[in-house]
Amino acid sequence: MSAVTETLDEARRLGHEPFDPEVCARHLQVRMASWQWRGRGDRTRFVRPLQATLEVLDGLDGESLAERWAVFEQTVWPRWLAGEDRLPWVTRWGCGVWSLVISRLVTPVWDTVARVRMSDWTRLLPADDPLIVSERRLEEVARECTIGGPSARLGARQLATKLMLVRGIDTLEQFREDDLLIAPLGRKGKNVLDVLLCDLGVFARTPRTGIERYRSIPRHTERELAVVHGVPEPFTEAVAVYLEAYSRRVSDRYPTLRHKAGALAHFFTYLREEYPQVTECSQITPAQARGFVPYATELARRRQRTVRRGDDQDRTTAYSWANEVRTFFSDMSSWGSEDESPLAAFAPSAVLLTRHDLVDTGILKARKRVRARMTSTVLDLQREMPNIRAFALRRWHDAEQTLAGAPDDVHAVVAERAAFWDWALIELLVTSGLRIEEACELTTFDVLKRTLPDGSIYYLLHIKPSKFARARVIPIGDQLGRVLAEIIRHVRGFYGTDHVPAIDRRDEHEKIPLPRAPYLLQAIRHPSALNTNTIRGRLRWISEQSGARNADGTPLILSPHDCRRVFASEHLNAHTPVHVIQALLGHATIDTVMIYAKLYPDQLVTDYRAAMRGLYSDVYGPDGTKAPTEQEWSEFTKGCSLRDMGTHVCALPTGEHCPRGLVCLGCGHAQPKKSALPVFRRMLHSHTRALERAHAEGEPAGQIAARELEIERIRSAMNRAEELTGDAAAALERAADVVSAQVS
Repeated sequence: MSAVTETLDEARRLGHEPFDPEVCARHLQVRMASWQWRGRGDRTRFVRPLQATLEVLDGLDGESLAERWAVFEQTVWPRWLAGEDRLPWVTRWGCGVWSLVISRLVTPVWDTVARVRMSDWTRLLPADDPLIVSERRLEEVARECTIGGPSARLGARQLATKLMLVRGIDTLEQFREDDLLIAPLGRKGKNVLDVLLCDLGVFARTPRTGIERYRSIPRHTERELAVVHGVPEPFTEAVAVYLEAYSRRVSDRYPTLRHKAGALAHFFTYLREEYPQVTECSQITPAQARGFVPYATELARRRQRTVRRGDDQDRTTAYSWANEVRTFFSDMSSWGSEDESPLAAFAPSAVLLTRHDLVDTGILKARKRVRARMTSTVLDLQREMPNIRAFALRRWHDAEQTLAGAPDDVHAVVAERAAFWDWALIELLVTSGLRIEEACELTTFDVLKRTLPDGSIYYLLHIKPSKFARARVIPIGDQLGRVLAEIIRHVRGFYGTDHVPAIDRRDEHEKIPLPRAPYLLQAIRHPSALNTNTIRGRLRWISEQSGARNADGTPLILSPHDCRRVFASEHLNAHTPVHVIQALLGHATIDTVMIYAKLYPDQLVTDYRAAMRGLYSDVYGPDGTKAPTEQEWSEFTKGCSLRDMGTHVCALPTGEHCPRGLVCLGCGHAQPKKSALPVFRRMLHSHTRALERAHAEGEPAGQIAARELEIERIRSAMNRAEELTGDAAAALERAADVVSAQVS
């Protein structure tokens, strides 16, 4: 054992022995002899505040120094930080406190050292002190680390020093997983410290991001789920036994078990509040079970995260709870009738809730509202999704150009990575139709290469079992192949390797660790896997930045499952057979495909055009759609250049905007025909009688004014026709015939 280790052990022993200020002072004087002082008077300035601090500790309650230090941190230290009752500045009150800390006589809590720059104090320690040795090791491995900037790496070393003081450890190898949870989430240098500890082999895993460390909640057993979700005590055993049976017989998916436990907890809580005399499942009556539906509806309204649009606009949450309760009693009655079944003691005498009990509770209306919202969502996605994808692609290309002009700019590198992943995540989900958990579990091993008998090569993408515990493969087309290739290229570039490295990953839904593998979705800013929260956040951000809007004008927030709906709609509109879409999406039935994929508007427009084309052919015959001859086209062009309107000819050039909306009478471009004067007179007489009738019937002033304006237009056109000595329209037609003859 080295002398430094013996000294540290002695300091910790003194901290737990009966407190003696003189013994502690002598120990510190011996320790200070080996400290690295900057000047001759530097050590002298530490002696007086150290003695004053020991005098303060001597006046506190507690048997040992450790007990008195705990009281000091709770009562005295907060007042000193606030400038109250602390030692005079001439005594340098901090010197005494931090001398006790870095000498290991006391073990501080995190709040004490959180805001202190410990490097100002640890610089005094000798070169062989474990804190200095550990900091030097971290500094050496940080030189080869490409994660984070210089400030983040410095923060990682300082954070390690503080955690070692708080934990009372002397080597980096003594770090545990929970030690990184001491500092709050988002602490500067925390992720970099995790990377450095993994590089040193302290942790036998790959680095994690902060959110992954804090969300590593263990998977509860079926019995623990019943307790965690708050099932009342008389029914806890029944729910636990049922969940165990359901896990064996039907499905052991953790989200399903959690949802069932939550729904049953609501039901038995209602039962405990309304019918406290009921203490067993066999005592529950159908009337009591049916009363849970209005209770669940009101509870769901209180807990609803979104704002309801009306009194009858409830979500399907309450009915989902009621359906879980119905399934619970149905399964209990069925499984409990088996020989030696553990559910026999809890099975009710009859099925308490049936499907018919839920029909008149509003569930059908709620489902119709859900389908209507989904239809509206799909239509909005079909309208806005091309804009979102184009915006993401353009933003990535702009970031690439910026990086090409400044390849050493760290900010340009980070911006290019973020822009790429925004584009890659959208394109991966849209072109593959994967669920978010399926996309997160993709690895390079899932890209399968196959060769046909003729020698041609094609690729398949293997999708691991997820919702229905069934694996599937989908073909890799050009778009999906490009996305996968770009993802692999960027991951390699992040690590500077020729392969995608294997990393650790945790299944966030099942709460279990996954095997270490070269996952595709990793290394956006940190050498770890992308979690579902990151993916959802990136999609939300890019959709907001693109300016996408719903039909009602609200911002369109893109979710991973929206990309799956777009995939289904695009394939259905492209005439992909429904059973093929079902296989690509991994749905259990074709009906589910039709929920996601909507025929309107692409398929509807296509079918409408086909029907109209057949109707046109029936009316006009096969010659109705033939290409026009040169003579026919010349006559058509002539008619477009000089439009004959019957009573007049429009001389407005073809393609020019008509400010009157083709209201020709009274227009300066309209050349009236002298031969149309009888028509104008009949029109004037008819409109005049209509105006007189409007006055007599008391029509609104606006309609009367419109009739008067129409009469003025007819009278103006008639006067212009009467003033003509010849037919100006006929003259224009003759001039047009001469011009066309010269051109031909």
